[in-house]
Amino acid sequence: MKQQSLTARPRGLRLTQRRASRFGFALALAALTASGAANAATRYVFATFGGDDASKEKLSLYTSKNGLDFTLLANTGYAGPTGVLRDPSIMRHTDGQYYIAYTLKSWTTTSAAFAIASSPDLKTWTFRTEVPAQVTGVKDTWAPEWFKDSDGSIHLIVSIDTNTTQFKSYLYTASDDTLGKWDAPTPLGIGPNYIDTFVVKIGALYHAFTKNETTKFIEHATADALTGPWTFVGKSDWAGWGSGKEGPALFQLDNGQWRMVMDCYGNCGFLQATSTDLNKWSSTSMMPGLGGVVRHGTVLREDDGALGSGGASGGAGASHGGSSAAGASGAGVAGTNSANAAGTGGTATGAGGSAGVPGVGGAGPAVAGAPAQDSAGSAPIASGASGAASAGSSGSGVSGAGAESTASDGCSCSLPRASHSPRAALALLLSVGAVLLRRRRDPHPQGRTS
Repeated sequence: MKQQSLTARPRGLRLTQRRASRFGFALALAALTASGAANAATRYVFATFGGDDASKEKLSLYTSKNGLDFTLLANTGYAGPTGVLRDPSIMRHTDGQYYIAYTLKSWTTTSAAFAIASSPDLKTWTFRTEVPAQVTGVKDTWAPEWFKDSDGSIHLIVSIDTNTTQFKSYLYTASDDTLGKWDAPTPLGIGPNYIDTFVVKIGALYHAFTKNETTKFIEHATADALTGPWTFVGKSDWAGWGSGKEGPALFQLDNGQWRMVMDCYGNCGFLQATSTDLNKWSSTSMMPGLGGVVRHGTVLREDDGALGSGGASGGAGASHGGSSAAGASGAGVAGTNSANAAGTGGTATGAGGSAGVPGVGGAGPAVAGAPAQDSAGSAPIASGASGAASAGSSGSGVSGAGAESTASDGCSCSLPRASHSPRAALALLLSVGAVLLRRRRDPHPQGRTS
C-alpha cells in the first residue's frame, strides 16, 4: 500500500474534523447567543407624584438599572382633566402602551371615580377614561392598583369609603382589551378600615399588603382566591417597620428578591425593604435620593430587550403589572426570561432554559452560568446549574442561569439569570479553539499514517 504523505489526511478524518469544526462553531454561537440574552439589561420604571401641593400633584417618572438607585426620567406635568394626579400605578399592556391608573382628586376633596391614561414613551400622556366607583354613598376613591391574574384577566384594586362605611378594597375587572370598559366592582374581602391594598400572586397563592388605617401598620394577608377569604398572616408590627407607613408597592429584582417601597409619615422619607419569601423582611431604609421628593407610586420592571413589545414584571411566577418578552431562539437557544407576552404581569418562564444546537450528532455537554446578585450584594435565591440538551439526541445544552421550577398550578417560574455568563461563553470559546488548534497541528493523534 502506498504510504500517504504527512500532509494528506484520510477522507474520514477530514470529515470528522469538519464536523468538529461545525460543532465548535455551533456551540460557540449558542454560548454567545445565550450569553447576550441572559445579560439583557433590566430597567425599572417608577411612576409617582411629588406631594400635596397642587403644583406637585402631577405625574413624574424615574428609572433605575438596579431597582434601588432611581434617576428622573421626566416630570411630565400630566395631571389629567381634573388637574390632579395622585397615587399612580403603572403597567404595560399588550398594545405596547404604558398605562397608569390614578387618584383624580386631592385627598381633601371627595371623589366618585378614578382615571386611566396611556403613553407610548412614558413622556407624553393621553387621558383614556374615567371609571365611576359605582359604590352606593361613595365619598373617596383612592389609589387604584393594577393586577393581572394568571388567567390573563386585568384588574384594578381600589380603596373606597362611603358616608356610612370605612375604607374597603374593591376589585374592578376590565371587560375589553382597550381598558375602556370595566365590570361593576366586587368587594375584595379586605376591610373595612384598610387602604392602599397591593396584591401579587406566586403560584396559586395571592398575597395582599395593605395599610391598617387605624394603627398605620402595613399588614400582610393571603388567600387562595382573589376575592378571598383572606387570612392575615402578618398583623400589627409583624415586619418590625413601626407605624406611620402607607402606599406599599412591590416589585421583584433580577435575583428573585422582592423589594417593597412605601411612603412614610412625619418627614421620615420614602422607604424600602427587601424579602426573599414575602414573609420575612429586612428593616426599612431610605430610597437613595427620593426621600422628601416623591410620594405614593409603583414600579414596573421590564427588560431593555423587551422594550417596544412588552415589559417584564413579576418574575418567579409572580403576577402584578407588565409582561416579559420571549427568550432568544436563535441557534436553538431557548429562554432567558421568557414569559407570557400578554398584558400586565404574568408568570415568567425558563430563566436559563435549554439551548439546543441542531445538526450536530450526539448530545453535548451542558454549560451552566453562575447566579446573579443585586446591587446591594444580596445573596441569590437559587444558583444556576440546570442546562439540558434539547432537540432530542442532537444538541448541546447551554444554560444561561438558574434552574427552572414549576408551580403547582402549572406555571413555570423564572429564577435568577446569570451575571457571569460572558465568562462562561469566553471560557467555552477558548476551550473549543484550543481543541481545534490541537487537531489542526496534529491530524494523526494516534500516530497512524495509513
